[in-house]
Amino acid sequence: MRLSPGLRRVLGSCVWLLIGYSQIRCNEKPVPGGAPPFSYAYVTNLGNHTVSVIDLHSFKNIKTIPVGKSPDRIVASPVADLLLAANLESSSISAIDSKNQVVKKNLTVGRNPIDITFSPDGRFAYVACYSSNLVAVIDCQSLNVVRNIKTERGPVSLKFSDIQKKLWVVHQVENTVGIIDLTQLTMVDSIPLPKGPYGLIFLPDYSKLFVGSSATDTVTAIDVKNQKLISTLFSGRTPLQMVMKPDGGEIYVNNFDADSVTIINTATCELNGSFTVGKNPICGVISRDGNRLYVANHGSNTVSVLDPPNGRQVIASIAVGMHPETVALTPDDLFLFVLNSGSNDVSVIRTDLIQPGNSALYAVIPTGANPSSIAIK
Repeated sequence: MRLSPGLRRVLGSCVWLLIGYSQIRCNEKPVPGGAPPFSYAYVTNLGNHTVSVIDLHSFKNIKTIPVGKSPDRIVASPVADLLLAANLESSSISAIDSKNQVVKKNLTVGRNPIDITFSPDGRFAYVACYSSNLVAVIDCQSLNVVRNIKTERGPVSLKFSDIQKKLWVVHQVENTVGIIDLTQLTMVDSIPLPKGPYGLIFLPDYSKLFVGSSATDTVTAIDVKNQKLISTLFSGRTPLQMVMKPDGGEIYVNNFDADSVTIINTATCELNGSFTVGKNPICGVISRDGNRLYVANHGSNTVSVLDPPNGRQVIASIAVGMHPETVALTPDDLFLFVLNSGSNDVSVIRTDLIQPGNSALYAVIPTGANPSSIAIK
């Protein structure tokens, strides 16, 4: 799950990170190797209550869709022509038809919807409503809220465990991770955590769960089957986001106030070194083969490119827009999108051209104010 740094810092320490803007454009260039096998990127603009539609053939912003107030998270259905955008301040979900690029319906949910996840078959979507202490269940066929599941205080992150029909919920205020039984549609258990938990990530086999806690500078490992804590590791100051290697062997923790990325060996649940990156690393993404890790540095306006298998160092640093806060790769790993909340644009990087001395910056696409989340469909 991804939360805008502005709201994340408000919820955790009452500090906004949203900055003013300037807009720039690069020269248009043809897409290498023809058109990609995907069509559009959808970017939520937290500051002016819209979603920008980016054509991935021309790399242009072709349409602006008005949605609710302060849209942050946007997620694409795994099966249907449907996107859901969570509107933090209007307490609503905008259901967008990705085929016609219009809002089909605005659904009222609890206060401050902050995370969305679809069931694997796309039939239902689950929304964590931070200030109402509930998870709203949306029927994606009828586009109606069919159930509100009571949680503990401050639900902020959601993840399915596996085919066990379990949904795990991090409660940032209660300092727990809860377990929702989706056959009963009720929360059946919770596990205490260190103060200020936010992100969670499962191993591919669902044997372990890792939860970062920014207020205590820790990452907690949990035995999923037995629902017990394994260990708590001190990762670095203010861990805001975690990225897992595709094979599950390592987790990379972005430590916002330590300017570092800590490595966790998931087999032993021990620290295994660190990378020094730019100022205020806030979000990362890894390639499908695990050979490239990209980290957005909010304070230095750069993306650090790392090579985890071949040494603990940065192999390239790429200048992007002001205050990057979100990164995403296209399904073929060829393009990296960097959402810059301060300059109100998206930097597009050609990953196959990255090398020392070459920025590989392919395009810069203006968006609305404070772009915060992206979905590719």
